[in-house]
Amino acid sequence: MANIEDYLVWRGDVPFDIDPFNEVDNAVLCELVYTAFDGIVPGPGLKEKISIEDACDLFFAKYTEEELRAKATFTRLAPFLMQKMAHSKRFGGIKLSGFVNEVDAENQSQFAVCSFYLPDGTIYVAFRGTDDTLVGWKEDFNMCFSDGTGGQLKAVEYLNKNFARTMKPLRVGGHSKGGNFAVYGCAFCKPHIKDNIIAIYNNDGPGFIPEILKTEQYKSIVKRVHKLIPNESIIGMMLYTKAKTSVIVSNTKGINQHDLLSWQVVRNRFAAAELANSSVLIDEIIKEWVEKFDYDTRAAFGDVFFASLASSGATKMSHITSKKVRSIASLTMEIQALDPENQALVLDVFKHLVAVGGDSLKNSFLSKLPKSVIMRKKE
Repeated sequence: MANIEDYLVWRGDVPFDIDPFNEVDNAVLCELVYTAFDGIVPGPGLKEKISIEDACDLFFAKYTEEELRAKATFTRLAPFLMQKMAHSKRFGGIKLSGFVNEVDAENQSQFAVCSFYLPDGTIYVAFRGTDDTLVGWKEDFNMCFSDGTGGQLKAVEYLNKNFARTMKPLRVGGHSKGGNFAVYGCAFCKPHIKDNIIAIYNNDGPGFIPEILKTEQYKSIVKRVHKLIPNESIIGMMLYTKAKTSVIVSNTKGINQHDLLSWQVVRNRFAAAELANSSVLIDEIIKEWVEKFDYDTRAAFGDVFFASLASSGATKMSHITSKKVRSIASLTMEIQALDPENQALVLDVFKHLVAVGGDSLKNSFLSKLPKSVIMRKKE
């Protein structure tokens, strides 16, 4: 079965006036926004634009293929999609503008976005998901108790500032946390901008706390939201949503299904699947955790959890398994300090995440927990 790279090869010669924008095109653009466009794509204001052909030339003059492929991230292949797009009838000639890439440790916000002007006369605004920084992952956690994280509020601001006078139809989307930003930004942007939004895509991004779902702003856009998750979704099952959700086939397992390049394509759509039992279980466990603790307790736990990582010397999530830091030791000390009931609940989350996440999670966390903690869990 094909993925979005194959889609660009097979369907790249079909322009939008023959086959209109679809969910796979959405995923292509949400993957593309992971490209390091800093210094290449013009910033906010949307007055200056660059063609995808010129952006591609500048990017690959700046970076070599070898260094790009050497990165240990899901999104390291994003720039290579740009090469295929630039040489296709479908995406050739699109304009890029309004690129922002900010990490704000003080406000616990990691935020990146780019706007794409498409040949069908529409604009697609793509919000980037979580990067490797602890700041980015801490903001993800903050969503379980906040009614507006730094990145969510920046998404609203971006739409309000850049599209106040735009009459073109808008599509807004993102992958992972970027999908959450897309929904939040569209819900709380100015009404006349909201009127121009024809579709919103949340690609395996988390949902929201119940209070947001109850707002009139959320209710006003939820019917335009397309939520897509792989059949063993973890990130996309977090928190709550009222959007119609499509479950799709991935060619891998567990947490690796979060990678957009693993999603399987049939012609101009994603292959449909049934939600796996493991994904339902993760959903139940995380919601149990959310319902168990009030917002203040969740916030305090998050502060302890991420402070222990930072104090160990880690600045990125990829540092957690590094021999240079002692993140696991710090975390186990924090877990041991919890009362038995709360400790059991925390360990339940990690245990079931490992069940679907594979050996990488097992080796990086559970295998390093003291036996006294594990035995207490079993009791």
